[in-house]
Amino acid sequence: MASYQLFKDSIEQAEGGYQNFVEDKGNYNSLGDRVGTNYGVSARFYEDVMGFPPSMEDIKNITKTEAHILFKNEFWDKVKADEILDQGVAEMIADHAINAGTGSAAKITQQTLNNYFGKQLTIDGSIGSLTLQAINAVDPNLLFDKLASTRLENYKTKSDYEKFGHAWRNRVNDLILKFGVEVKKKRMCS
Repeated sequence: MASYQLFKDSIEQAEGGYQNFVEDKGNYNSLGDRVGTNYGVSARFYEDVMGFPPSMEDIKNITKTEAHILFKNEFWDKVKADEILDQGVAEMIADHAINAGTGSAAKITQQTLNNYFGKQLTIDGSIGSLTLQAINAVDPNLLFDKLASTRLENYKTKSDYEKFGHAWRNRVNDLILKFGVEVKKKRMCS
């Protein structure tokens, strides 16, 4: 079974520390104040979890430990990553959940399983028992490869791809390097 403990270094590398880019929509709270993101905890995410608009001070005071608790509870657990047999597949799905939301991660996983593995899953944006069974029933290296390429293609459809595409590709490529799964170089560079 996959382990969040083994995922911690990957997500720390992907998310980094405090940033407050004007172009990043996640840096704004519901009041329209640009307060930033720290250790990957955006103003929007903070507000969703805590129930109030954060100040810049609230965001800057987030610790790595607190960020990991949130990532484990709100992303890793919600995509049932502990129940995924392969660590690389679990990390690819959980990383996408953190980057783009659990619904997006589940939909991409379901679409990938349907398109490349002949599964007939409902694309409902939730990893339930049928999706989990399908994840664990297919070749994990091939699933990892197809999830990586599907994520990379999905990013290209986003309106802010020009601004953030490089960082999004790096997230996927870092996981590819970590797990040594062969993905065509064209995909890594696109």
